[in-house]
Order: sequence, then C-alpha cells, then structure tokens
Amino acid sequence: MYKKMTEMPTSTPKEDLKNLLRAAIFLVVRAIKDIVSSVFQASLKLLKMIVTQYIPKHKLGKQETAHCVERALPNLLSRTGDSSARLRVAAANFIQEMALCIEVKPLQIIPAHLVQPLKSNSPTHLAMSQVDLVERLLRDLGTDNTGFTVDNVMRFATAALEHRVYEVRETAIRIILDMYRQHQAIVLDYLPPDDANTRKNVLYKTLFDGFAKIDGRLTEAEVKAQKKVATDQSEKQKKDEIKALQGQLMALKEMQNDAPKEKENDIQKSKNQGEASKKLPLPAATEVPDDRSSVANYLDNLCIFCGERDESFTEEGLDLHYWKRCPMLTRCDHCKQVVEIASLTEHLLTECDRKDNFGKCSRCCEALPKDELPRHVKGKACNPAKPEKVANHCPLCHENFAPGEEAWKVHLMGKDGCSMNLRRVPSLNTSLPSQSVAGKPAGTVLNRSGPAGTKLRSPLVGSKIPTPRGGLNKSTGRTYAKR
Repeated sequence: MYKKMTEMPTSTPKEDLKNLLRAAIFLVVRAIKDIVSSVFQASLKLLKMIVTQYIPKHKLGKQETAHCVERALPNLLSRTGDSSARLRVAAANFIQEMALCIEVKPLQIIPAHLVQPLKSNSPTHLAMSQVDLVERLLRDLGTDNTGFTVDNVMRFATAALEHRVYEVRETAIRIILDMYRQHQAIVLDYLPPDDANTRKNVLYKTLFDGFAKIDGRLTEAEVKAQKKVATDQSEKQKKDEIKALQGQLMALKEMQNDAPKEKENDIQKSKNQGEASKKLPLPAATEVPDDRSSVANYLDNLCIFCGERDESFTEEGLDLHYWKRCPMLTRCDHCKQVVEIASLTEHLLTECDRKDNFGKCSRCCEALPKDELPRHVKGKACNPAKPEKVANHCPLCHENFAPGEEAWKVHLMGKDGCSMNLRRVPSLNTSLPSQSVAGKPAGTVLNRSGPAGTKLRSPLVGSKIPTPRGGLNKSTGRTYAKR
C-alpha cells in the first residue's frame, strides 16, 4: 500500500485518489491496533506519508486530512496506554509530531481531543500519557488559536488534580503553573481561594507556593522560616542580655558581701577621726551624723547619682533604678554596661568591649564609629566642644552647658535640660524627699557623695557605677569624701 500510494501519478482522477485514500486509512486504523510491533510501526509510517505527502501532492484538501486524523487518532491514543513502554512512547511521540506538522496544526483537531476530561476508570498508563501530551503540546503550541484555550485546559487540569494516580496529579500541577506564567489572574478563577482551609490540601498548597515563586514572593514556608529565625535571634539576644545582667548582679552581691568588713574599718577610722576632732572645734556649717546608725540611715534608700530617696531602694530596688530609671545614667548600646552619661564618651573610647571600633572627633570631642568618623569630620556639622573648665559637653544632645559637676545634674534632670535624655521626664515626676533624715534638714538636696566613712552600693562591675566623678577620696580610693 505504501509503495502503491507513493507511485500514484498526479494525473489519476480525484475520485480514484480518494477511494485509495479511504482504503489506506481503513487499513491504518486496523494496523494501529495490531499487537505485532512491526505492523504497528508500519501503520505509523503509512499514516505519516498520507498526511504529509499523498494529500498535499494530489491536492485533496484539508477535508481529507481531517478525515484521516479523526479516524486514526482514537486508536493512536488507546495505544498510549499500552503495556509495552516502547509502544507507548512511540504512539505519544507520533501524536505530538502529527499535531505540529503544518498540514494538521491549523485543523486544531488533536489539542481539542486531548483536553477531553479524563475518565475515572481510565487505565493508569492512558491517563498519564494524555496529561503528558497536553503538557508537551501546550509548551509547543500555547493557547493562541491552537485548539487549546485557558478554559478547556484549566477544566482538564483541575479535574486531573482529583485523579487517583499520583503522577497524573503532579503533571496537572505543572500544567496549571505553566498556565499561570502566561495568564496570571485568569487562572485563579478556576481554583478555590488561597486560605488556611484550602492549604490543608497538599496539592493546592503546592500550587499556591508555586504561584508565589512565579510572582517573586516568599512562600508560606519561607515566611515562617524567616519569622522563626528572627524570633530565635531575638530570644538569643534576650538570653545574652539576661546572662550578662545576672553575671553583673552576682559580682555586685560579692562586693556587697565584702562591704561589712570594709564598713567596720571605715567606722573605726571614723571613730579615730572623731577622737581627733575632739581636740579641734568643728566649723558651724559642717554637718556630721551623731552616731554610726545615723551614718547608715543616711545612705539607706538613696541613689548617690540623682539624689532620689525611695523606700523601694533596697539592694535589688537600687539595681533596678540604676539599670532603668536613674536620669544620670545610661546603658551602653554596645556592651550593655550601665555608665554615667557624663563619662559616656570616655567609656566608649577606653572601657567598652567594642572600644576599638570608636574614634574621637577633634572638633566635638565625642566618640563615633570609625567607619563614620571621616564623613563626620569632613562635614563639620557638629557642635564644637569647649574646654572642660569653660563648659561641659553632653554626648546625648551635643550641647555645651555650664561647667562643673553639679551642672550635669541640672542639665540631665532639670525641666529645661537635655532633650535627648529619655530618663529625664520620668524623673521630673519624682519629688525629692521631704522627710528629715538624721543630721539633715527636710527638703535638702542630696549630693552624689555620702558622708565620710560610708560604703555605697555598686550596681555593676566594670562600669562607672556607682563611683561618681570626683566622688572617691584620693587617699583611700574606696571612701567617699565629705562635701
């Protein structure tokens, strides 16, 4: 048959040509179903010759081509479900090749036939081959006047999502994702809404995550992973801060345990000084506590930096006050130590764990990160610092103000003081003590240094607390001088 049709002269009457064509197609349809592999291969060869050579050569028209394809296609599709993998592949490849040839492509017969809904009882290999052919031809043909439309493809794919065979469902997902790349929002009309209930179905969860990747968005799993990393980092930072604080508090308690011994030495020294003072008259303006209890009472519940006295200022209460509320103190953002604001610049340059990262501006005399220092110096926008004897310079608001130690208290605690001190406003609402203390009249402003011979609590080790600037007696290095 193949040889006879190829040798048929063009002068043969049309009716004879058509009769021969119909006889050949009848033979092809029977041969496609034959179980002998060589017969099946010969039928494919004959069908290809008829469509690509015989009909164009004799100008029989598209109607004859459509007749050939429509008669042969159902049997070809049935062979894609064959038990022999070699025959399945041969049948599927032939269908794809025929769908793309220039004689058959304009007819749009094969795409329209492939997107017919899958039958629930269709054999596994047949269903897998059909969705695979749809996927392959969609990539080759697209949906622009090819027989494939958004509607028929999406209806086919969404039905395939419910198929019992896993491979069919996976291919359906790929088809829908390919359609989403081309048509975006239109595809979503054929799917349920993206919500928690829908995502319980793994197939739809995979689809919506695929849409997110196509759009350049994070998938739900990636968003959760990012939140978990951020949470873990936050928890780790909190734990590190708590651990550092606990270490500092332990060191503080050790110092406080040593305080009674030093206090006995200080009291003995005070007693000796008292005996010596009996020989010399005391100035009228000097205020000395009457006995040891008054000295201890004077410092009870007292912050030596801001002068606030409060019944809650126990050992733990003072630690909390230093750490969070004292307007004369601040926490270093880099090492978490609590330091005096007045000595913050010195701390960053000489004591901080990250002191190597800071440099000093020669104009404003403040500590700045070394990577920002050249730009800062070049900009010349900072407020120049004056000599220490002329004015103090605040590292928070960068303003110059009156010189002297007491001026720091006015600047950091006063009503019109430092605008950048976040602890200043709460401290304005805390009134100074009105009750009289042993040896002190009511309403007296409390100095940062206590009476001579008294040991003060130290809230943190390695920081400026509680040693106020100029508060130590130079002779002992441990005792606070009288003011």
